[in-house]
Amino acid sequence: TRLARVSTLVRTSGSHLGVVFDPDGETLRVVDDTGHVLTDEECLLAMVTLVTEARPEARLALPVAVSREAERIAAANGATIAWAKLSTAHLMEVAGSGGIDFATSGAGGYLWPDFLPAADAVATMAKVLDLLATTGRTLSSVVVGLPSVHVAHETVSTPWERKGTVMRTTMEQAQDKELVLVDGIKVLHADGWALVLPDPEEPLTHVWAEGGSEGGARALAQEYVGRIRAALVADTDR
Repeated sequence: TRLARVSTLVRTSGSHLGVVFDPDGETLRVVDDTGHVLTDEECLLAMVTLVTEARPEARLALPVAVSREAERIAAANGATIAWAKLSTAHLMEVAGSGGIDFATSGAGGYLWPDFLPAADAVATMAKVLDLLATTGRTLSSVVVGLPSVHVAHETVSTPWERKGTVMRTTMEQAQDKELVLVDGIKVLHADGWALVLPDPEEPLTHVWAEGGSEGGARALAQEYVGRIRAALVADTDR
């Protein structure tokens, strides 16, 4: 594969990093100086680390489904977060609203509003090289220090006419919890969070959950899946 070839080239040439651009020119995959191909989650956290180390008190635009580890890294360096919806259009709107230093979709697309409030793979490569030079870091040293992330995703078949019931029930059951209502309903728990979000195009409800372990994330996601199914059954019985 192209990624495997680039990984080998990085190792044999002693390069600082390698990149593989997607044909759309907006997204990319990154290879660190050891030849390790970063996952989208690793790349997101590495970007947050580099941006906030290079620019203390930076302001980042991130989608509400991003790992809480991104929040922790940002907070540790004095940065703040502007939450965005999962839609690319809304992320671009937030990125272009002013005062945003960096934004990402979390899926390989990175936005640098001081250049362009839209994902640009070539600009990202240049920015990463600049951030590595500014911080004096190697990309592998950043990746090695990243925390583990445990996020689970589930979907629940939901008739269009009952999506409102699902969201109303979720709100009622989370009255004692802190909520983020930028996109869907994100319920904050002591050891993680759950996001309930109706699909805009399909008769589905998405559930994302993050926990302290893979099992914890799956269990929390399944808990909300169970709540949604129970709400649908109760609504049918009325």
